[in-house]
Amino acid sequence: MIRPALLALVLAFPLAACATLPRAADTAIFPGIHYEQGEAPGPAHIHVVSIDLTRPGIAFALTEGDHSKGMEHVAKLTSAYLAERHAQVAINASYFLPFKGGSKGGDDYYPHVGDPVNVSGPEIARGKTVSPVEVDLDDRVDSMLCFHRARAVIVDGQQCPAGYVDGVAAGPRLLEGGKAKTSALDYATDTHPRTAFGISADRRRAWIVLADGRQADSKGMTLADLAELFRKLGASDAINLDGGGSSTLAVEGADGKPRLLNSAIHTGVPGRERPVANHILLFAPHRHLGGGPQ
Repeated sequence: MIRPALLALVLAFPLAACATLPRAADTAIFPGIHYEQGEAPGPAHIHVVSIDLTRPGIAFALTEGDHSKGMEHVAKLTSAYLAERHAQVAINASYFLPFKGGSKGGDDYYPHVGDPVNVSGPEIARGKTVSPVEVDLDDRVDSMLCFHRARAVIVDGQQCPAGYVDGVAAGPRLLEGGKAKTSALDYATDTHPRTAFGISADRRRAWIVLADGRQADSKGMTLADLAELFRKLGASDAINLDGGGSSTLAVEGADGKPRLLNSAIHTGVPGRERPVANHILLFAPHRHLGGGPQ
């Protein structure tokens, strides 16, 4: 559990106000799941979800494929998919194509909700291949984040270990065995909104980290700074997911409706959520999992 004082020490900045917390008096937003908000140099607003992987009932899942329009997925808002699957936490996952950023505040972007898209690199959901291994791969993609209910692992390449039924390709990898991985890509060294996932060496704890960016009061983070944050949180392995305007952290509110905890930015508009190809879902033990993993 990451308490406010600890996260403030990790980030070396005071905590921001937690007005966006579903339960403002308690960072335990669901059993085994805690949320903190802080500041980092850049500047950047940081959102950290800490997950106790030993808590009975914790489970991860990925967006299942939808080939109805001729591609691997149809685009959906992260918040909408959280509600559809009755999950408690959801984030965006893979890089995807086709993609067009659109004009500032306009509707000339792609994809809209319901438009067909393919993800970059492999994806499996409930043991079924959604997207295959690729030869001509996005140069940011170098590793896989894999799940089997509450078990999580990050591996190099495009294949999950045996026994993992959900997995998504992403990158660059941030940490391996507690050591930072370096990347010369401009994408890595520039500041951007970020979505990332980390795991402790004993695989008993995981962290979801989002950094708001491209906004007046929050520019985003470099991948090196993101890796250092994960290392200080206690992660041994960490992976960068799709970021930029795709970065979205949604949770189920006390009223059962989805809420955004981060300040998403799409077409240059803070608070506007982008439709994305796929998502990582997290289910909490005290909720009905009728729409979750079986």
